[in-house]
Amino acid sequence: MTAALDPRFLNYIVLQAALEKTGRHFLPVTIDRIEYLETLKYENGQKDVDVHLLYFKGTDKPLKLNKTNTKAIIAQYGTLGSNWHGKKVCLGLKTEYRPDIQAKGPCVRVLHIDPETGKKPNAF
Repeated sequence: MTAALDPRFLNYIVLQAALEKTGRHFLPVTIDRIEYLETLKYENGQKDVDVHLLYFKGTDKPLKLNKTNTKAIIAQYGTLGSNWHGKKVCLGLKTEYRPDIQAKGPCVRVLHIDPETGKKPNAF
């Protein structure tokens, strides 16, 4: 499963280590910026097109945005990239289908919880 991971990006192994360090099931992070790439080439030679990378303050590992995480942030803060700078979200791990391994596995997810309280907001 780890063969599908590119160490340049935030992945479940990195997040799991951070969660274990904090002793929580979620990690509050602050969005620094979002970058768009027409083409992204992975270390294994595969390519992706029309990729959005989400960077967080305090780390140089971006999260490659997928539909699930994009929708979660849009639900909290609006249109893709609009006013996301400086906003807080919570990251956690979920076991879901992963196209890269064509099976269920651990995934980094933007959680529907308030970064300040750790509780599910009324808006969700």
